[in-house]
Amino acid sequence: MLAVWGALALPVRAQSSPGQPGSTTLVSGRVSDHETGELLPGATILLVETQQATQTDLSGNYQLQAPAGLYHVQVRFVGYALETVEVRLLPGRTVLRNFRLHSDAVLLQGAVVRGHQPGLPGTQATATLSGEALRQTSGQALGEALQKISGVSVIQTGANVFKPVIHGLHSNRISILNNGVRQEGQQWGQEHGPEIDPFIASQLTVVKGAASVRHGSDAIGGVVLVEPAPLPDSAGTSAELQLVGMSNNGLGAASAAVQGSPAGLPALRWRVQGTAKRAGNTRTPDYYQKNTGQAELNYSAALGWHKDRYGVEAFFSHFGSKLGILSSAHLGSREDFEAAVARPRPRETADFSYKIDRPYQYVAHDLLKLSGFVKTGLGRLSATLARQQDLREEYDKYRPYNDALAARNLPELRYENSTTTAELLLDHRPLGNFTGSVGLAGTYQDNTYAFRYFVPFYTNVVGGAFLIEHWHGRRWQLEAGLRADYRHLQVRRGRGNGAGYYVERTAFTYVTPAASLGTSFEAGPHLTLRSDLGLTRRAPAPNERYSQGVHNAQYEEGFDLQNDFLPAGAPRRSLQPETAYNTGLTATWHGYRRLNGEVTLYHTRISGYIYQLPMPPPVTIRGVFPSFRFDQSDASFTGFDAAGTYDLAQGWQLAGKAAVVVAYNHDQRDYLIFGPADRLELSLRRSWPNRTATPGRLRQRYAQLSGLGVRRQTRTPSEVYDFTTAPAGYVLLGAEVGATLQLGRLPLTISLTGSNLLDQRYRDYLNRYRYFTDEMGRNITLRLRVPLAFGAASR
Repeated sequence: MLAVWGALALPVRAQSSPGQPGSTTLVSGRVSDHETGELLPGATILLVETQQATQTDLSGNYQLQAPAGLYHVQVRFVGYALETVEVRLLPGRTVLRNFRLHSDAVLLQGAVVRGHQPGLPGTQATATLSGEALRQTSGQALGEALQKISGVSVIQTGANVFKPVIHGLHSNRISILNNGVRQEGQQWGQEHGPEIDPFIASQLTVVKGAASVRHGSDAIGGVVLVEPAPLPDSAGTSAELQLVGMSNNGLGAASAAVQGSPAGLPALRWRVQGTAKRAGNTRTPDYYQKNTGQAELNYSAALGWHKDRYGVEAFFSHFGSKLGILSSAHLGSREDFEAAVARPRPRETADFSYKIDRPYQYVAHDLLKLSGFVKTGLGRLSATLARQQDLREEYDKYRPYNDALAARNLPELRYENSTTTAELLLDHRPLGNFTGSVGLAGTYQDNTYAFRYFVPFYTNVVGGAFLIEHWHGRRWQLEAGLRADYRHLQVRRGRGNGAGYYVERTAFTYVTPAASLGTSFEAGPHLTLRSDLGLTRRAPAPNERYSQGVHNAQYEEGFDLQNDFLPAGAPRRSLQPETAYNTGLTATWHGYRRLNGEVTLYHTRISGYIYQLPMPPPVTIRGVFPSFRFDQSDASFTGFDAAGTYDLAQGWQLAGKAAVVVAYNHDQRDYLIFGPADRLELSLRRSWPNRTATPGRLRQRYAQLSGLGVRRQTRTPSEVYDFTTAPAGYVLLGAEVGATLQLGRLPLTISLTGSNLLDQRYRDYLNRYRYFTDEMGRNITLRLRVPLAFGAASR
């Protein structure tokens, strides 16, 4: 479902920009509860550009006077989610603007508005998952949760590993920022999910389309922002407990957060958070998948000192996960492999169990971030320094034949990636109708491995500079950006044997430019049109060149390593950088009484697109596995995604979203393999308003029925080898009910969600395990959320 609150606009003609001289405008209205209609006295309304603020009176009404122009209005109230909208004020006339806030069960002890002026809305298609919509994904992996956003799908490895796909692109072409720091790990593997605890986030934002100017050349496909809530700025201590239970795999998850600010030191803020999760074997409609359990233990802490003109903050997070690998994906011979692919169910199944045996993977990711800002005469200057340590261990199904080695239970592969990043950013003060930022960024990365070779040792040094400028007029916004990165990659590989062994060092140097141009036009009171153009160059990653061998039940060959198998005298090939040209058009219909929605059309042409092709599986000493090699061709991704809501009547809402991606290989004049299939999702929601918050009574009750249809992927290459044909399309039925139970002053949020309610047997085209097993069957999820407040300071 698409929430358009962050993009609402009331476009009318204006004669001046905020803060410029001109006729003043009176803006007035009222603030109420979105579900109950109850008026909210004491809500804070802030004009961000001028820092003018007021509060609603006892009847929930407010009034503000300001020069005509474009403003961002923030509305806050204790127990409700922050709402930010864009409003244009007409000279000499009164503008009526009402706000209906969504309840947020975290009980703050008042609100003090501080911080820097946020940037104007970007010109790219952006979607946000927050509030109730985000809470209804708790317990899911990050990639799985992001599927609620239109235009986002996932590639999977079984039921536990999900990686986001934005407009057909994924992995090295998607940047994920964890609390403002680009996530760096072993994300190149399809079975390597993002090492981030989704419980840490109060908001997930997806920028659909290239965002390489701001976030680096790897952001060809888009950006995922995992954003924790700001540290509290009101005296007192609050806490929150979330509990999740799932019926299918016995998943149990508990996440707790405690935060506060001491009354005697209002500039000091802090938060600690932790999550524990455990699940057993996943059940399909007919059987349990053997050895598919998971266990997680994650925690984080933040400490900040914030004043009006400066502030510093420290943040640390740890992610630890152990994931079972489907036992039936390990085969002993080519005949066993072919039989397993043809078999309707795996030969190895099991009863339900929480035990995780070989094969499995263990992942640990640590992030330490130090940041600060100071407001200067030039603008807001901020700096960020971060250190990440990523450890991944992979254990094969069978231990070594040597009994002494087998007893030690060592991993067969062990990678360790250490990354230091730094950024200096100046958000310059407004210059007329211009706002913008200029920045410097740097990265030093060192990757090592132990035991069996799969990817080489390498160091990666990156330095970059960027500039983004934004101009806003009465109905138009323009945004332009430039960036250049210098990259030096050095790879170290062992060559030869015995006395002839030596270390081969290969260095690659790249300059990867990026440029973007976007526009936004308010075509009417309810219609905003956006367009964006982008150019990005991406350097090949080390795994794309040099990966070789078996890892986590699959075999891979890097592009450059294939030269080792060519006959003498045959021409050698080396991967070249990708060059991507992005075009996007977005139309948003917003602020209408019943119908609201958004449609995005896009086209991305990539010269030298690097991708994986299935290959006939070789026989290795460890068995036979699905096998893939890297190749390079000119390609394009063309499609659209749409999402919208329609209020049928009081309390009844129909919602839908759809996505189509056409991935085409221009060198082969055929479709690309592993493109997302067409998707359509519809839901009908009933909400019951309650006028009072009576203790012991249910409030904010709702019920929802949904259906997801995924078409069989028929756009597959005719001349490319695959282990089996694309699976049939499928339709899944889901339902959800929820309410808030008022226990004294505690609002306990309860929800019950059912997925695949008809226990449909199906396989998804983008799941690497579709060759061996079905997807998860019926699953019922119970979620509880309990907010607590201690020592609240009165206001």
